[in-house]
Amino acid sequence: MRYLIWVICTLLLSLPLPTTAAKLVTGVEVSALGQLADDEEAPFEIIANNKVHKCGGKSSNRFLVYSEDPDVAMRRFTLALEAMRNNWVLTLNTDGCEGSALRAFEIRLHR
Repeated sequence: MRYLIWVICTLLLSLPLPTTAAKLVTGVEVSALGQLADDEEAPFEIIANNKVHKCGGKSSNRFLVYSEDPDVAMRRFTLALEAMRNNWVLTLNTDGCEGSALRAFEIRLHR
């Protein structure tokens, strides 16, 4: 019996852990933008009006956008701001959760 339990545990531990694959989120309507941390590499936050995900175990409409390069970060923020100002939509390429937010690493603007 102990041997059987050992075999089962060994097999379960040898299974690969699930990885988060990139996921495309289209048609994101921006209702708010923000940056909560005061750091030059801090992400900014997009609050979606119409898209919800399950990060953090419950429904959330927060997306975090990161960039190590200040120029890239500013361009991404400008795209999100233009989407909010003009009622356009964004397409976000995401790569997993961070707390209750979904991380985005690419942004595209659409009319």
